Formats: sequence, C-alpha cells, structure tokens
Amino acid sequence: MPLQRAGEEAKEVLKMKAIKVKVIIIGIRSKVDHSLGLTLSTPELSTEERSEFMNLQGINCQALFEPLDSVPSGVYEVKKETGQKTQGQRIRAVLFILWKNSGSKEDFEVYYKNQTEKIIEHLKGKIEE
Repeated sequence: MPLQRAGEEAKEVLKMKAIKVKVIIIGIRSKVDHSLGLTLSTPELSTEERSEFMNLQGINCQALFEPLDSVPSGVYEVKKETGQKTQGQRIRAVLFILWKNSGSKEDFEVYYKNQTEKIIEHLKGKIEE
C-alpha cells in the first residue's frame, strides 16, 4: 500500500509493519470539522516499540477498537475517509494560491478577509434577487 501522509497524494510504495497493541481511550475531543480527536494510553513501550508508533505519525491508518472486557456484538464501521479538507479549508487554500500567484504585497489575512467578503456579498446579492 502506498505511503500517504494525511492530505497528500501517494508518492512512494513503502512496506510498514502494522501495530497491534492494547490501549485505553483516555480522552475524546469534538473538533470543529465534526471529527474526533482521541488520546490513547498504551502500556509501557520499549524504545523500538515507541519508534514504530512514531513512524506512523501523520500517516493514514486504520484502527479497530475492540472492547476486551466484554463480548463485542459486531463491528460498527465508519466508512468516511480521513484527510479530506472541509469546504472552508478548500476555499482558504485556493485563495492562498491566488494570493501567492498575484505577487501581492498585502498580508494574506487581509487578502483572505477581503476576498471572502466579496464572495459573501456576491451570494447575498443573489438572495435579494
């Protein structure tokens, strides 16, 4: 399977070991994009084991959280992909490229605010029609 960091296209094929470890979910955070941030606690790990985890940092992975203290009644599968930008992130990225290509001396944040205001006003104009 291609090595792929979140938000990047696959560039090289690299074989990596999967990691199987018992964990406890010790923190769950709801994020603005409606995803979750999880904090996991592992048992004590050797330097080599920690290194294997560090190699996976920023790489799309698949996880299965299986309760060990009870009998699972099946698997609930989330079929959405990770690493996809929100619509707002896509607009910001496109505006950044336009700003960069324009050679503008204006600060990007100022440019971004001005451009998004133009877009908002344009859309509001369509509501009034």
